[in-house]
Amino acid sequence: MRLFIGAAVAALAFAGAASAQDAKPAIAKPAATQYVSIAGGYIGKSDYDYNFAGGSVEGEADAGVQVAVAWGSALQGNWRVELAGGYRTQDAGSTIRVGSTTMAAEGDKAQILSADINAYYDFPVAGPVKPYLGAGIGAASVKLDDGLIDDTGSALTLQAIAGASVAVSPTVSLFAEARYQRVGPIRVETTTLLGERKSKFDLSSAGALVGVRFGF
Repeated sequence: MRLFIGAAVAALAFAGAASAQDAKPAIAKPAATQYVSIAGGYIGKSDYDYNFAGGSVEGEADAGVQVAVAWGSALQGNWRVELAGGYRTQDAGSTIRVGSTTMAAEGDKAQILSADINAYYDFPVAGPVKPYLGAGIGAASVKLDDGLIDDTGSALTLQAIAGASVAVSPTVSLFAEARYQRVGPIRVETTTLLGERKSKFDLSSAGALVGVRFGF
């Protein structure tokens, strides 16, 4: 959560700096009501845990990268809504505990492909810089190899968004934003010599994106 707050402050600082450097008259609100966007950035570390027959696992998905694309439409009252697709990848590994014994398990990746509906409110401030808040919900396909699990499953996605955009032309804007993203519950089934066990866990982390939005 501290990473999310820090990234949100950085996004607003980015917007403020761009506004301070812009000595030109404010760009009028574009007539475009729809847009497409593309963005890339950082996703923070995710810690999680689950049980299996005879022991437990403490998993870790390291900080990685994420990309997002979206198609959106402006609504009345400074609201807009978008359909978005996202992909993130993080190196994964785990610590397996059986009684008092622990062992490190080297995995491969945690990969998440998501489809989301996001809603935003753009604050009606003067000038080309527009701060905004948003939230989203969607579904994800999660492929996880953490040294014990090597499987693919589905999960719910939730996210909170804070950012700012800077208009560089009537139809093109740059934006920077922070996101706190939760993926889960992710349901897993493990099989060992001691039997089968069903568990579930979440992957939650903060991240940041920068991108460009094209209106039409």
